[in-house]
Amino acid sequence: MRMRQLRYFQAVAEELHFGKAAERLHIQQPPLSRQIQNIEEELGVTLFKRTNRKVELTEEGSYFLQEAKEILAIMDRSKTTLQAMGDGTAGKLKISFIYLALSSAFPEIMRDFIKDYPDVDVSLHDENTYFQVNAVREGTRHVGFVTMKLVDLQGLESMIVHRSTSCAAIPASHPLAQKDVLSLKDLAQLPYICSTDSYCRMRVKEMQRIFGEAGLELKIGMQYERKHTGNVFVAAGLGWTVINSDSAGTIPDGIALKPLEIELHPFEIGMVWNPERMTPLVRNFIEFYKGRVDE
Repeated sequence: MRMRQLRYFQAVAEELHFGKAAERLHIQQPPLSRQIQNIEEELGVTLFKRTNRKVELTEEGSYFLQEAKEILAIMDRSKTTLQAMGDGTAGKLKISFIYLALSSAFPEIMRDFIKDYPDVDVSLHDENTYFQVNAVREGTRHVGFVTMKLVDLQGLESMIVHRSTSCAAIPASHPLAQKDVLSLKDLAQLPYICSTDSYCRMRVKEMQRIFGEAGLELKIGMQYERKHTGNVFVAAGLGWTVINSDSAGTIPDGIALKPLEIELHPFEIGMVWNPERMTPLVRNFIEFYKGRVDE
């Protein structure tokens, strides 16, 4: 059975008059009658009671009308969605991000994108940089927000969307919290709390080099795997750690953020995508994000 036949049936069922239905469909009445007969023969049921005075739906016809409406509605939605996918205004979009992206403009930009593209099904995934890069290469993620200078981005395109300086997070109860700026000698008094993830390991090497050049020792303290655990340890008075200066809104009570007298390399978040897997929707998202970052 063709979609055209379903539309013919719907018109007759709603008009309950072959002449009016034919006029609505812009066809002649005899071909319309033949099409209805063909539908009835294919289904093996009578859909209409026909008399010289009126046309009525049978019980089977009433049931089939609801089914036909649903089928036609689904097809109309599918057509609209497919056309929208063609110009990048609809479809599925899988975005991954590192947790620290939440301290950037990422949440607000995502909110605005979802508002401006209501027909896009956006799914967000909190994942580490290594996983994201592989997922973007493979196509299981369309765009990733990753820690730059951490992995090989060969084959991918990227742009830095956020950059922030670093500061020291120390227990608010410690005497050092009274100082305006902390020196390496100050920090050498406390154990350094760090994560076992790749970025923090890279940061540890940087700190060991800096302390070593100053003739000091970086005391490694608590090490953790789960996110946010380090801040909890710092608040508990177990040591200090390096944190991004724009993360003040995400840290718990009991922590004081202090500038360092040394300058560490900035923390950078990059947006990455696979040019070989570009679609109109992915392109629209990238351009949207670029536009907001450039504002």
